Amino acid sequence: MKISQSTTRKGYTLFELTIATFLLAICLIPAMNFMSVAIATGRELETWNSMNLLAVGKLEEQLSIAAANFTEGTDSGSFSSISLSTLRYSASRSMQVADGGIVDELMVVSVTVWEDTDSDSIIDNDERQVIFATKVSNMVVYADEAQSS
Repeated sequence: MKISQSTTRKGYTLFELTIATFLLAICLIPAMNFMSVAIATGRELETWNSMNLLAVGKLEEQLSIAAANFTEGTDSGSFSSISLSTLRYSASRSMQVADGGIVDELMVVSVTVWEDTDSDSIIDNDERQVIFATKVSNMVVYADEAQSS
């Protein structure tokens, strides 16, 4: 009786492993590119969201000031206190007709929040910005008119 030797393979050759690694790398390159684009897009959306939320907060703050004393004024600064030092704001309260207000009757309140990428505290054309504006009336004028009628 003759004993036959088994010719079955028990592993992969170095060439087969190299080809498999190469094919895996080719498949992973587009996936990694997609992931980096997705991460960058997520950061950009997070910045836009932060700018909108901060602009609304500053607008509410300026409306509170306008409602309390109905005085014109401006304010500007950054959000470095909450670790968003690249985001800056500019706010104004104006009754000037050129701005859309009516002296002593209607005030325009405007807030701009922008990403100051070059840290010069000036809004440049290529910097992203969010602008919120509204108007508030001087209720004292209307109260005086109602009492005189």
